[in-house]
Amino acid sequence: MHRLEATRLLLKHVRDEALVANLGPTADELWHLGHRDRNFYTFGSMGLCSSIALGMALSTEGKVVSLDGDGSLLMNMGTIATIGRERPGNLIVVVWDNEEWCQTGHQKSHTAFYTDLERVARGCGIEKTATVDDLEGLEAVFMQALEEEGPWFIVAKIEEGEPLPVMPIEPEMTLYRFRKSFTG
Repeated sequence: MHRLEATRLLLKHVRDEALVANLGPTADELWHLGHRDRNFYTFGSMGLCSSIALGMALSTEGKVVSLDGDGSLLMNMGTIATIGRERPGNLIVVVWDNEEWCQTGHQKSHTAFYTDLERVARGCGIEKTATVDDLEGLEAVFMQALEEEGPWFIVAKIEEGEPLPVMPIEPEMTLYRFRKSFTG
């Protein structure tokens, strides 16, 4: 499955949940498919998407969805352990696993070899995990995660598609719109 199709599918089920998007193509695709005030784009923050989402989940009642990448998570695996320790019931981490560091030149990531991020998450105490490789499986587990207490850790095996144009890079406005969406 391609990340663009998978993101489109998830957006069909998102209501008012906060979405935190990893840098690069993940943010670009989310912006083009469904820009809204509750989307938080992590410009230049490789490795911090799920950490930012964790902080949000710990400070709000509503569901928070992290759209992270395997390469970014591998750069900051401590966030998985912290999620397992804190266990925020309102956090859903979706890992777009293309088995490469796309942003730094398409080098193979550890998941292309022996690292299994779902097993890492389970080893860190995250009980609700899944690995999916098709849209049907992704939709089923994502809908379950939206309805159930978490935290959830979903590894979605993806392929890269054709890149979309780079979204407007405006971190200050992203933060302003995002904060305002919680205060009305």
